[in-house]
Amino acid sequence: MILLDARIRDYVLLPIFLVVVLTQALRSNFMAILKSDNKVDLKEVKTNNMLSRCRALRAMGHMLPAKAFHARKAYFIKKDQGVLVKNPPKPKDPMEALSGGGDPMAAMGHMKGQVMYMLSQGALAYWVSFLFSGFLVAKTPFPLTFQFKSMTQRGVEVQALEPGYVSSLCWYMFVLMSSHSVLSIVQQLFFNTQVDDDDNPMMAMMGSMGGGGMMPGGGPDMSKIYKQEQESLEMIQHEFLLGNPGASDGIEVELWRKWRADRHK
Repeated sequence: MILLDARIRDYVLLPIFLVVVLTQALRSNFMAILKSDNKVDLKEVKTNNMLSRCRALRAMGHMLPAKAFHARKAYFIKKDQGVLVKNPPKPKDPMEALSGGGDPMAAMGHMKGQVMYMLSQGALAYWVSFLFSGFLVAKTPFPLTFQFKSMTQRGVEVQALEPGYVSSLCWYMFVLMSSHSVLSIVQQLFFNTQVDDDDNPMMAMMGSMGGGGMMPGGGPDMSKIYKQEQESLEMIQHEFLLGNPGASDGIEVELWRKWRADRHK
């Protein structure tokens, strides 16, 4: 059994935790300042809203009377007049999609985030390995097998040491991976705001390993989406669930008449 000195907690464990978390907070705020506003394509927003209304009509159309449902259905798929039929987008050319690149400003912002992350974490890793190399800073409250030794004792080359002891470099990596969650909890409790997911170190590492961007032309083919929505609406058989089979009017008219009769009693 190895007893860890209390001064290791005060001068190694807590400083690493505070420095890493504060560095992540500063990087997050700095990137929020440098982050440029994404350009909003009004045509794309209008198209997405129209498709959302079409899907809502398919999902909740049985709550509408027959007249209202067929009027909305004609707005979307009426021959030569419906919004899904009148001006459908042209099919996407695969060669044109491959040749066309994405938004350069978005790619530049992503590159800035990657560079900032690499510089800050590289400096922190050098600081920890230079000042606190060889320190054991904590011990897990549960036993571990020797398969975890390389994960918990990076930088400490002692073969007979129990794998439950955690080195300073592994403690730094643990704090780095959990710093985004810590900042999210703090900002949610005290400032009622949320941390951007782009500042997550796990996402930043995955982005740098995967090449840092999407392939050009990776968007959906809107002509196929229009065609699918049109065919889905054409196949729907409407049935008004709120209607009264024994009455010519809908249930809302019947309820209104009942309310009016009770009011005049």
